[in-house]
Amino acid sequence: MRSVSHLSWALPTICVFMVTASPSLGMIDVGVLTKEKAREKYGITMHARKNGDAGIKVWLEFKREGWLGKLTYAELRMEDAKGKHVISAQRQPNPVHHRQAENTTTFAFSADAGRLAQCSFLVVCYGSNEGDVGYYLRVRDFLDPENPVTEE
Repeated sequence: MRSVSHLSWALPTICVFMVTASPSLGMIDVGVLTKEKAREKYGITMHARKNGDAGIKVWLEFKREGWLGKLTYAELRMEDAKGKHVISAQRQPNPVHHRQAENTTTFAFSADAGRLAQCSFLVVCYGSNEGDVGYYLRVRDFLDPENPVTEE
């Protein structure tokens, strides 16, 4: 009789553990932002300029409002020619130049111009007005691969 009573509490305990340990509870919704949607809906723009031996400096620029008010982190991501993840690195917001407006947030990286098409930003916001979400902003969707420079 004693083994039956152990099963009566063990089975519900196991079920509760399985539900709370589910990976879906820690996941976020991730999508891709087009240049138009990024600018119109979120005020996000992408810029580039020559950066000496470091190649091309690319940066995102936006105000922390709406969904972006809950900005958690941003990453630089790079894929190989087949689309397989090669590297990612978290980025900290930093001014791109000394005249940058105080209410503007920027994330930047530099890379060889030939690698830009394989690079993207991942911007993630937990607890935003859209929930826990992230968006990929692919450099190739925002900048011309043949002439990525937007500012001198």
